[in-house]
Amino acid sequence: MEATFRSTGVAWEDCYHEDRGDAVFVLVPGEVDKAAFVETALPTLVTRLRVHNDTHPETQRIRLRIALHAGEVGYDEHGVTSSSLTLAFRLCDAPLLKIALAASPGVLAVIASDWLFDDVVRHTPGAAPATWRAVSVEVKEFAATGWITLPDHPYPAASDRSTADTRIPHSGSPSVVPGRVIPRQLPGSVRDFTGRAEHLAALDALIPLEPDQYDERPRSVVITAVDGAGGMGKTTLALHWAHRIQDRFPDGTLHVNLRGYGPGTPVTPGEALSGFLRALGVATRAIPADVDAQAALLRSLLSGKRTLLVLDNAHSAEQIRPLLPGTAGCMVLVTSRDSLTGLVVTDAAHRLTLDLLAPSEALDLVTGILGVERAAAEPDAVAELIRLCSRLPLALRVAASRAASHPHLRVADVVTELTDDRTRLDVLSEFADERAAVRAVFDWSYRRLPPEQARLFRRLGLHPGPDMSLPAAAALAELPPADTRPLLAALAGAHLIEPTAGGRYRFHDLLRAYAADQARRYDTDGDRDQALEAVLAFYTHTARTADRYLYHLFPQIPAVVAEPDHPHPIADFDEAWVWLSAEHADILAALQYAAEHRRDHHTIPLAHACRFLCSTGSPRDWIHAHDVGITAAKRAGNRTQEATLLLGRGETASDLGWWDQARADLDDAAALAQQLDDLQLQVFCLNGRGLLLLRQGHFEEAVQLLELALPLAKGSDSRRWEAVVEGNLSIAYLSIGLSQVALDHAERGLGLRRQVGDITGEAWALTHVARAWHQLDDPEKAIALCRSAIAVGRSTPLNRHNTVADPLDVLAICLHQLGRTDEAITCWQEAAAIYDDAGYPNRTAEVRQRLHEAQSTLR
Repeated sequence: MEATFRSTGVAWEDCYHEDRGDAVFVLVPGEVDKAAFVETALPTLVTRLRVHNDTHPETQRIRLRIALHAGEVGYDEHGVTSSSLTLAFRLCDAPLLKIALAASPGVLAVIASDWLFDDVVRHTPGAAPATWRAVSVEVKEFAATGWITLPDHPYPAASDRSTADTRIPHSGSPSVVPGRVIPRQLPGSVRDFTGRAEHLAALDALIPLEPDQYDERPRSVVITAVDGAGGMGKTTLALHWAHRIQDRFPDGTLHVNLRGYGPGTPVTPGEALSGFLRALGVATRAIPADVDAQAALLRSLLSGKRTLLVLDNAHSAEQIRPLLPGTAGCMVLVTSRDSLTGLVVTDAAHRLTLDLLAPSEALDLVTGILGVERAAAEPDAVAELIRLCSRLPLALRVAASRAASHPHLRVADVVTELTDDRTRLDVLSEFADERAAVRAVFDWSYRRLPPEQARLFRRLGLHPGPDMSLPAAAALAELPPADTRPLLAALAGAHLIEPTAGGRYRFHDLLRAYAADQARRYDTDGDRDQALEAVLAFYTHTARTADRYLYHLFPQIPAVVAEPDHPHPIADFDEAWVWLSAEHADILAALQYAAEHRRDHHTIPLAHACRFLCSTGSPRDWIHAHDVGITAAKRAGNRTQEATLLLGRGETASDLGWWDQARADLDDAAALAQQLDDLQLQVFCLNGRGLLLLRQGHFEEAVQLLELALPLAKGSDSRRWEAVVEGNLSIAYLSIGLSQVALDHAERGLGLRRQVGDITGEAWALTHVARAWHQLDDPEKAIALCRSAIAVGRSTPLNRHNTVADPLDVLAICLHQLGRTDEAITCWQEAAAIYDDAGYPNRTAEVRQRLHEAQSTLR
């Protein structure tokens, strides 16, 4: 909680807090910005809880209920007292809040008072108000309305809060079946959807029959293709309908934006299939590499199920076919600007074409946005706005929202702006190109922005990643985050950028293209280059800072990294891990951009700062980061940087069992180290090559190289590398049967690890000592050491495959030797799962082989 408050800018010590036994209450100073507090505190608390739970045993893990209210408090001889405090306690004790948390796989359930929701949350886009649900709270003598949200497992956005029943059912939401989470991947639908009654009815009629309603006729997958011009509302219709009926598909709802039209590279069938398979519970390492095999696995998983698949923004039938289920019961809804005739002809898809809104539907849409009173006050202007927008849904929505968001701006003023520009009238006519139509309306909306908002909008279009945080947006804008926050809120209010969970922001694909185009039109090459340099500096500097907290005992690559004008604060290990995890995709996107544009001063240090990927299940991404880093280092002519990155890639390739890649990289690094006469690099190379030989079974050669490394390692750094070599020598001597020698090396390595405070290394070293005692026929001592290693390993999220899975494997071997096979099987199962999640299939296969052999003995 202290860290959460600190992230909002509120000092914990400035808040009165008191433990009342059944709950703790905290009084936040009245001058604190409530919207900013709610927007920042909840996602931060979720990440803190996750970090805590990931690093503590199950008995110490935490899930929280929190109640939020704003009101006056008083003080008497008994302390703090007020009706507002009573309300907060009653809300926190609400049965439906407890049910919501119990039914959620997340760690946090929040309830806000009706007042706080209406006055704060509803008007704070970053708090995702559409994902809150109203509940009736009746506790003791108390009865009121509260609003519940699950920040790390949000409810689907309500399609129309004014008419939809948003109450939480007693069964809880989202759908959870013991042992698995039913995927509900739909993005939020628009609040004020209107019209399209015939299309909704047509989709309803296509819903597959329930199994007990089948007759003797053969059944197949129902495929519906919704096509039409850009801006017709195909996605809006699909999401509105899918949210409305997804309860008819009890086995889940899958969604993917195929990016067939608009900025960005279209999603390949393999990428879409991988996402669906992960959503259905398939581990990343278990997903086949071949697209046909992925498609077959998806069909197998969906066989006999009732699942809805929404394939949005497709560009061709070929992009869709591998994603189709194979048996009846499922339904596929596809949206595309393409007519998808091939899908209709060969796959019997039902075609549903969207045209312009009917006049009455267009009027309903504009009235819903403006409000009945404002629309009735200017009927002629509303009619003219509809005419000028050609009843195109997207154009109507942007135009009407502009008037609605500015109470002093008349609809007639909006009409005048549209009428004044002959080009825009042409673009918004019935025969206009769909991209031009969207561009014209966005251009008009953009020109109404104050200069500072317009500048930020253009800068955001340059961002290389899929979404962005407030600090990243501030870096692009070259402004402090505090000054950038209200600008982002204004752009979100104008529907020019979309706030998402965790205080992040993203563009609709067309808006991203428009923003980037505006930057190209109105900013100089120098201005754009400076903005991109600023955001790359933000990612490079922050990633390097976070990397130093995670790997403070490891060598850093020599590089000069400029400090941004407004550095993102990272105070400790936990904050570093949270930031790197949240920014994973954007860091890789920034790295790729820097590499493609030959910004080597960013590419090299940012590639090296991607070490965290080895602990997030992404060692292959870590390899790719090295690829671009090595290319940049060669181009820059910096042999020390090149050698350092070659070492990293070689060691990771060795971990993955890629022997040829590992040998080539380590040999090249060794040659460079020799040319540079760099003693430390030579130690690293000898150790890496020795470990590779050890893993390949060349034990005598491994001992020779590691014995050469050991004297060189002494005094080369904080003595951590001496400990590393001692541990690897222990394994090598065990492999040639010299158990006592191995034990001596292992114990020296453990002592050194503890001496320098190397937590992850301590877990490794304990495992080395355990292996030696096992070979010395003392399995009980080995078991105790393994349990200690596991406890240390669980205290950090780094390298779980080494710090937790390795000692679990040794523990299982010892238990199996003692005849405690059931316990051994449990350990091997957990070890295999960790190796699998960490992305090391070679290690997974080894453990599963031992597991299979042990299970065979029980049959």
